[in-house]
Amino acid sequence: MPILGLNLNPEFISVCNNATWAIGEIAMQMEMQPYVGVVLPNLVEIINRPNTPKTLLENTAITIGRLGYACPQEVAPQLQQFIRPWCTSLRNIRDDEEKDSAFRGICVMIGVNPAGVVQDFIFFRDAVASWVNPKDDLRDMFYKVRASSSGVPSLFPSFHTQ
Repeated sequence: MPILGLNLNPEFISVCNNATWAIGEIAMQMEMQPYVGVVLPNLVEIINRPNTPKTLLENTAITIGRLGYACPQEVAPQLQQFIRPWCTSLRNIRDDEEKDSAFRGICVMIGVNPAGVVQDFIFFRDAVASWVNPKDDLRDMFYKVRASSSGVPSLFPSFHTQ
């Protein structure tokens, strides 16, 4: 993991994109708590960097979501630093397992740190609205976020069901 963290340099797009993707995959398989401090600052920097290629932004957002799912207590305090670009990066990707795991992570992080999303809740709503057909338990997570986020708008998008 430290080697992957060293490769989170957006000056080398392909290497950075591969390292980012690998971290996200590993986050779903092993204990990540010792490595959050090694990789999260670079991921937050990448997602906030202007002119970052779309694929790197999407992979970075997915990886942050997965890292937050694996280690919500460690990642959630940083929520306000990345929630807006996270949402805008994932609002246009198709429904798939990577998007699903990333959104599960963001919902868990919002549960830990609801104040971290209040300022940019409209962006979260927009990202949630991008779902065509979320799994029932993910849809429930979206509604729980809405219900538990004090001070955020109570209107929420409806979902298309097939």
